[in-house]
Amino acid sequence: MLTHTYFLQNVLEQGSPKRSSLDIYVYNIMPDLLTIHPKISANKTHAVKRDMEIPLIHSKVAFTFFHLLVDDLAHYGRTDSDLREGFDADSQGYCYIKGRDLVGPIVELHGLIDREISNDEAVYQSHLIIEMMFDLIIARQIEEFRTIDLLVEALQYTADRKLNELSDDMNWLYGFEKGQIADVMQAAIHYVTREGMDRLMNIQGRINLYQEKFGLHSDEMIFSSALTKMFEKALTLIDDEDLFLQQSIGAIQKLKEKACGLNGLLHIP
Repeated sequence: MLTHTYFLQNVLEQGSPKRSSLDIYVYNIMPDLLTIHPKISANKTHAVKRDMEIPLIHSKVAFTFFHLLVDDLAHYGRTDSDLREGFDADSQGYCYIKGRDLVGPIVELHGLIDREISNDEAVYQSHLIIEMMFDLIIARQIEEFRTIDLLVEALQYTADRKLNELSDDMNWLYGFEKGQIADVMQAAIHYVTREGMDRLMNIQGRINLYQEKFGLHSDEMIFSSALTKMFEKALTLIDDEDLFLQQSIGAIQKLKEKACGLNGLLHIP
């Protein structure tokens, strides 16, 4: 969520947006934020036709599409309108390419605790680790742009002032009930805090996230050492973050054709 927020800040070329427009940053993270709800999966929030037109009344949904287009670059290496089905271990997406050198260490890590893992699952985990570590690579920029503070403020503002509009737009896009959106936003303002985000902005915080997600725990020193080395290696694999940022910013051009009045929202030529 931090990387997506920082990318949108770069697109808008502003570090301190007007308070009245803070909700666009929430729209931008909705594909991930919605998965807080136990009945909403990432498959549901990402399985949207990329070429659908957005009417003026729902124009802010374009910022949700910006998130999806950035994800497409990270996962597939392209931003066309085709929906992908099935898993592609040979994906040319940024996170998959960067994560390939982690596949072997992931398999070895599982072997240390006598757990089998398929090549496809190891590839999947490798791309997630790259995603987790990208925030740390751009940590200086995130702090400079006050991205964490912006995200926390945007969530609170949207929950207080824009919940009905957000709920209507997410109902139009996904068909989710308004009550589900309200539940997500209430959970988000308690989960996404400055203190909570700060705890995650270090390598140990990311290691903890990975372990919890995949249930990988061991008291053995050799396991802990291998896990730490794997994440340290991931940091060295991300060496062209500015290039990925520029590719992602280029995706905004696609949005100009999606929503009536979008140019006015983004203030871009």
